[in-house]
Amino acid sequence: MTAFGEMLAEHSFAPGRPGTPPKALDDYERALDAYDAASRALHRRNRMETVPQLLQQGMSAMVDLEARVAGEPLPQRLPPCFFDSRHGSATTEVTWAPGDGAKRPIAVCAADAVRLSEGSPPVPGGHLTSGEEAGGPTPHRAGGLSFRWAAGLLALLVGYAAALVAAGDWPGAWAAFIVAGNTGAAAFLGGLVVAGAAVDLWVLIRRGHRTRATLVRSAGPLGAHRHVYAVTDSSGRRHEYTRHAGGGTARPVPIRSVWYLPKADGKGKAVGSWAPVWLPLCILVGLPVFLSSAAVTLYLIPGRLITALLS
Repeated sequence: MTAFGEMLAEHSFAPGRPGTPPKALDDYERALDAYDAASRALHRRNRMETVPQLLQQGMSAMVDLEARVAGEPLPQRLPPCFFDSRHGSATTEVTWAPGDGAKRPIAVCAADAVRLSEGSPPVPGGHLTSGEEAGGPTPHRAGGLSFRWAAGLLALLVGYAAALVAAGDWPGAWAAFIVAGNTGAAAFLGGLVVAGAAVDLWVLIRRGHRTRATLVRSAGPLGAHRHVYAVTDSSGRRHEYTRHAGGGTARPVPIRSVWYLPKADGKGKAVGSWAPVWLPLCILVGLPVFLSSAAVTLYLIPGRLITALLS
C-alpha cells in the first residue's frame, strides 16, 4: 500500500497536459480508484483479503497509462512480479527453482529477469535462490557432523555402562544404557524448547508487534503442504513464517496476520498470530518434561556410579 501510494504521488503524469491521450486519464482514474478501494478495505476485517487484488488492478492501470503516454501498445496482461509485487507487473516468464523445489515457470519483472539470466539472485525483498543458483558457496550439510555426535555420545554411554559393570552395579548399567539415553535426549530437547519459547515470549512482550505477512510461495508433498509468508522489516531484511497445511490442496490466503519479534542482532523472527498462547503453553509443558528428564538422567549419570563406588 505504501509503495503504491508513493508511486502515485511521485508519478510525472499530469491529467491536464496538452496531447494527453483520453484513455490515459481513464487509466489514471482507475489507479486512483483502486488505491482508494484498497485503503478502505485495509481497515475492514471482512475485506482485508481483497487488498492484493485491488493493488494489482491499480498497478496494471499504471502500466497501461505509461504505455499510452509513450505511444506503445498495451503490454500483455501478466500477474505482479513473482518475487515482490512492489516491482510492478511482470514483463516476461522465466524458469526458476527455489532452493528446495523443482523448476517451474514464473512471471517476473524486467529487472529480475535480467538478474536471473546473469546467475544473480533476485533484487532484495523477493525470493532468494539457493547458494548454487546465486553463484555463492554451497551450504555445508550437517548430516555427517550429526552422525559423529551421535556416535560419540553412544560411545560415552557404553563406556559409562561398562564402568557400572566394573563397579558391580549391573542393574544400573542396564538402566543407564537403556533409560538414560532416552531421558537425556528428552531433557536436551525439552531444554531447547523451553529456552527458545522463553526468549521469544520475552521479546514478544517487550518489542513484538502485529503485522501482515505476504504469501511468497506454497510447496510441499500432498498432505504436508507448506505456505511461506514473508515480512520485511524497516531495514529491508526479510523474515519468513511457514504455516503447515493439513491437505495438499489447501488454498492459502494472500495476506496473513503474524507477530514480528525484532532482535538486537537484526535477525528478527515472524511467528504465528497464536504466539501469545502457544509460547507460554510450550513453557508450561516443556518445563516439567525438562526437569523430570534431567532429574532421572542425573540420577543414572553419574548418580548410580557415585553410589556404587561409595557403597
